[in-house]
Amino acid sequence: MIFMIALFGILIYTLTLDSFLKAEMNYIETLIISAIVILAIALLNYGYIKNDEFHREKDILNNENKLIIEKYLVQLTEQREWSFIKNSEQLKVMTIPMWQIQIGNYSKLYMIYDNDDLLLNFSSYALFGLKFPVNYFCNRKIEQKIIQKIKTKIKNAP
Repeated sequence: MIFMIALFGILIYTLTLDSFLKAEMNYIETLIISAIVILAIALLNYGYIKNDEFHREKDILNNENKLIIEKYLVQLTEQREWSFIKNSEQLKVMTIPMWQIQIGNYSKLYMIYDNDDLLLNFSSYALFGLKFPVNYFCNRKIEQKIIQKIKTKIKNAP
């Protein structure tokens, strides 16, 4: 959030007459810089707002598939330094240490069992637990990889 406020301040600064004189920029350069700043703010806001959205995988859960998913999650904790924060029957929350997957202080994997559906969210956090919207697209890609891995394990199960 502070980053977005700073970018907004830069935008306001570039639009003032004082900035024309100090930086010796012409009108076109100022418009280009302003457009880039506005685009960056828009992308960060998009990532910040969409960061908490869950991906729903429909009709994937049954008793056998839940066991396969549980084994896969345990395998992740053993192979990597991931750990469970919450591990109940309906909700799984795992924490991923800093720099193991992407930039940021840490990441979390949220899995919710909703009847026959699996809800999944992978989120990154910066210092002090603030959401880290810069990794939004990377988080969605990691979600897709985890879902593909789960589907493959379910498909290859005896």
